[in-house]
Amino acid sequence: MDEGTVTVPDEQYERLAALAAARGVSPETQLARLIDDAYAGLDADGDAPESLPLGVCDGSDGE
Repeated sequence: MDEGTVTVPDEQYERLAALAAARGVSPETQLARLIDDAYAGLDADGDAPESLPLGVCDGSDGE
């Protein structure tokens, strides 16, 4: 991923910092992980629904 600047509002930064602290990483590292995960979610070749852990769905409406 390209380096860039991301602005996080104060109230969101507090949540980000708390999440990062719970995971033992810096807020910057946690934000980078969240961005990487979001980009990975855009990949059309993602995991098939049947390969997801029990209780996790792919968001499709295949009742």
